[in-house]
Amino acid sequence: MAHSSATEFDPTKDNIKWDEGNPLRKPDPNRVGVISFTPRDYIPKSSKHSMGVWKQNTKAYKLFDTGDNKKPFNDAVENIKTAEKNTLPIAGARAAEGLEYTYEITLGGQDNWKATFEKIVAPATHNALLGMQRDLKRAVTAKLSDPQGFINPTTQSTTSIQFVDLNFGSGIVAQQMLEIVEKYLK
Repeated sequence: MAHSSATEFDPTKDNIKWDEGNPLRKPDPNRVGVISFTPRDYIPKSSKHSMGVWKQNTKAYKLFDTGDNKKPFNDAVENIKTAEKNTLPIAGARAAEGLEYTYEITLGGQDNWKATFEKIVAPATHNALLGMQRDLKRAVTAKLSDPQGFINPTTQSTTSIQFVDLNFGSGIVAQQMLEIVEKYLK
């Protein structure tokens, strides 16, 4: 995803196209399959390390500038690899000069997350709780920082939680979330 630095890109006013695919090939905004985003697809204040996040239907796309500074994109690619190595569910995230996620109920890991998390977890099915427990244990082991993602508390499946906006370093919040889930499993 590249944009011209000659004119400053404004996601709240400008349309943008993303050429999904092999990041080693030259992007082509006219290629078949290119995704077009409008300002109404943009999620304000959604990312400090990327160009932003755009949402269409049940997918969200985090787009990175591929100009001179590819470090944020490369970091995101490494974080996906770390998540995969630790078998964390990552909502179908994949890297192709952008990150793509599917989503259900939003779980934010900031502000008063404990009260929000309790509201989601309290009515959850037993299988959903088992899935949350399993995947939060993996998040603690991987040291997933500031867990954010999506939860389906009503599922009968144990695939109930998906992590997005992957960052690693400390598993403290993931451990606190795990303790809340385990309280409801007793």
